[in-house]
Amino acid sequence: MTRASKEKSESQETKKRGRKKAEPTVKGLGLFDHIKHIRSIQDPDYYKNLSDLDRKTFNPFMILKGLSMNPELLDDVGNLYRYFDKIPHAQFYTLLIGLIPPDKRFFPWVKVKKKPFSKELLELVAKFYQVSQKEAEEYAALMSSTEKGKKELTELVRDFGHTDKEVEDIMKGSSNDE
Repeated sequence: MTRASKEKSESQETKKRGRKKAEPTVKGLGLFDHIKHIRSIQDPDYYKNLSDLDRKTFNPFMILKGLSMNPELLDDVGNLYRYFDKIPHAQFYTLLIGLIPPDKRFFPWVKVKKKPFSKELLELVAKFYQVSQKEAEEYAALMSSTEKGKKELTELVRDFGHTDKEVEDIMKGSSNDE
């Protein structure tokens, strides 16, 4: 065994023996924990009892966004959007528990499922309407929202001389139905 390999094996053993166990990381409360307290627990001293770490995760904008998933609260939450950045967090929490009725129902976070349009389709729309790529994407989104618009997009691609198979491939990337 060479001197370098001995030193290497000794340093590896030292590392193995000398390792300290990883201390568990302290996890604070998350957004959904705050929303749960507002929706169901509604403790008036909740915000006062939060640690500094937990107060950093108390984001009024995101809390309002989470509360807006309940269709019954949309009007109230919509009115609060105007003031969320002007009210101190402690008062904001107190206002929310006074306004939001206790409710343990689950309202899933609605995510946008957007499938992008194919690059070829956007180029053809941009060329046909003589607009930018961004505007072409908006045009394609509007057109693909109705059956008539989808047919017009298909015809637009055909008008540029593409075969049925090519039209199908170009349109495949543009199914924006969800």
